[in-house]
Amino acid sequence: MHRRFLIASLFLFITISAPAQTQTEAIYRSIDFLENLKNENYQANRHYMAPAHADENFEDKLRQSWQYQISQLGNFVSLENTKYDRFRDYDIVYLTSRFEKKNYTLKLVYNKRQEITDVIFIPYPPLIGAGSLNQLWLIIFLIVWELTWKAMGLWKAGKNQQLSWFLAIFILPTFGLLPIVYTLFVREKAEGD
Repeated sequence: MHRRFLIASLFLFITISAPAQTQTEAIYRSIDFLENLKNENYQANRHYMAPAHADENFEDKLRQSWQYQISQLGNFVSLENTKYDRFRDYDIVYLTSRFEKKNYTLKLVYNKRQEITDVIFIPYPPLIGAGSLNQLWLIIFLIVWELTWKAMGLWKAGKNQQLSWFLAIFILPTFGLLPIVYTLFVREKAEGD
């Protein structure tokens, strides 16, 4: 009995700790990747890349890309923030860095084998993190759901010619859409001003 409990506990511990280990590993690899870029040690970053992406032109491409960022943003100053995200089978690490002129984010995408498949320089902050796409799809679903109810309300109101159906199903759900519209469109414009 104790043996089964011990085996089950060990299995549960391994299952729970595995994602945290890959998250930590991806963040440490990403920070090391950024340090190598800062020190212009492009060759050292080759072993972090997936074999399909580490071709003979890898170092030149990485050098050109990094030098372009430096020419546009000024010299690298410090690492400001790290953010981990997971999308399907990919680990994504965002490294928000301070340069002389402004902040910029380096996005590194890891496959199952913890190899980098994409290196992307994006303006700060990232518009939509991959994990936020689930929230975006939920919002789209809610909008479609409410529009369906509105269409049913119009049909029912036209069929019965009752104002109460029109008010209950067409007008009231509009108030449910207002916070979504505000969150997606109005708030971002107000914060940008």
